[in-house]
Amino acid sequence: MVYKKITLVAIVLSIIAAITCNFVLGVEVDENIGVETPEMLNNSTLNVLILIQRYSWPIVTLVFIYALYQFYVIGSEVLEHKILGQRLIVGISIFMVIIQCLPLMYAFLIV
Repeated sequence: MVYKKITLVAIVLSIIAAITCNFVLGVEVDENIGVETPEMLNNSTLNVLILIQRYSWPIVTLVFIYALYQFYVIGSEVLEHKILGQRLIVGISIFMVIIQCLPLMYAFLIV
């Protein structure tokens, strides 16, 4: 894979950003699927960004599995699918970094 380093760095950054966001913002998920943030960050936009951050992992995992299927299984026979799978893998990893960093960037902008 040509973009292996970029993909690995992006995946590691998205995991670090998810952990950092939960640690820095002190986010707790309520039993009614509500998000409890500290008083000075009590904002509905931040709550939506945190919910998107938290529940994007299962969806992205399924899309990532499909991209790996395109790259390794179908791509071994057809070069076009291999290129498409590689683009999907890199795009998904970069998209996850952006999604995971959005609540932190928004919180630092409003504070």
